[in-house]
Amino acid sequence: DIETPGRHTLSFSMREDGFTFDQFALSNDIAWRPGKIEEPSPIMDAVDLPTDFPEKDFSLSTPSAEGFDDAKFDAAMEYLLSHCNEDGLSETMVLHRGRVIFEGDSVDNVHNIWSCSKSFTSTALGLLIDEGKCSLDTIAADHEPELSEFYPDVRLSHFASMTSGYSAEGRSRWNDENSDWSWTPYKPEDPMFSPGSHFAYWDEAQMMFGRVLTRIAGEPLVEYLERQVFTPIRMGDVEWKMEGEVDGVAINNGCTNIHLSARQLARFGLLMMANGRWKSEQVIPEEWISLATSTQVSGNTPVFDGDRANVRGSGSYGFNWWLAGGESGMPLAPPTTFYASGLHHNVLCVVPEWDLVIVRMGVDGNPNYGKHNVYNEFLAKLALAKMR
Repeated sequence: DIETPGRHTLSFSMREDGFTFDQFALSNDIAWRPGKIEEPSPIMDAVDLPTDFPEKDFSLSTPSAEGFDDAKFDAAMEYLLSHCNEDGLSETMVLHRGRVIFEGDSVDNVHNIWSCSKSFTSTALGLLIDEGKCSLDTIAADHEPELSEFYPDVRLSHFASMTSGYSAEGRSRWNDENSDWSWTPYKPEDPMFSPGSHFAYWDEAQMMFGRVLTRIAGEPLVEYLERQVFTPIRMGDVEWKMEGEVDGVAINNGCTNIHLSARQLARFGLLMMANGRWKSEQVIPEEWISLATSTQVSGNTPVFDGDRANVRGSGSYGFNWWLAGGESGMPLAPPTTFYASGLHHNVLCVVPEWDLVIVRMGVDGNPNYGKHNVYNEFLAKLALAKMR
């Protein structure tokens, strides 16, 4: 018997039952005796294991066990760090098939994820469609009378793809010269453009979108998603702050103000990576995941020349998810990569080809280089680290 731990190689020749054996590789869990040969069990790297859906805590692994070169993986993370401000990578997680291969020391911090919240708003739309309560072609004014005068033809698909043309009365509530983010987001004014003709990244439109979906759901979106998504995947408590109410029902702000931790956001990313399935349960319809993370704003759709024309969504936007292609794309990333993006460098990036989920959170400002540029090069460096 081999008693010491580790792998032992014994080189010798012998004959047993008519076969010639020139070499044995025996490990500490294999016993060899004359006349009996026990084959070793195959050694399985973590990279060969199926996706791990955590009950309470994520499983911990290492880059090399998951098929990444350690030194090159570290170099990629150093690159990402170089484009962070004071929060660095403290609220960053990288998961491969649900196993943690990088984790900062503050991933349980809870704060606003800003515009990453939009991806939860569109998830509510997908679930409501699955329940038969609406469709992508549903006219929003059929549920929200405030839209009847100026926006009679806007569909839910227009809101989810930032092509509604919606704008509300008043100027910005913040200290900037901007016509978005007024104090009256539910008071429509003349449209910026006809539905579907342009792209305009417009938070007032997302707020109205949240109001319409609240009417359709008949309850606050946070309560709806808690039952449909947060509880099944064990995300824990999620706070989504209000932006007014309608018919006595709280409206969660459709564009921002979800508060959670990097660990919680990583669970949502893992669900998206798995096409909406959590273990054996289909939590979000797979068809919706495919639609939401596919191009919904063509490359030929012009960006509206308004106050937020710097945000370029032509060819780069799905249903409240950013994509790898188009004007704000990531040409060095795998083509089905998609991500949620919020102020202060809050990012949830999903790379289905690599079974990878990346979460970076903070309250320390956006990178100067532009998030899509940073993650384009970050993913190119991770590609160099992939061994298999």
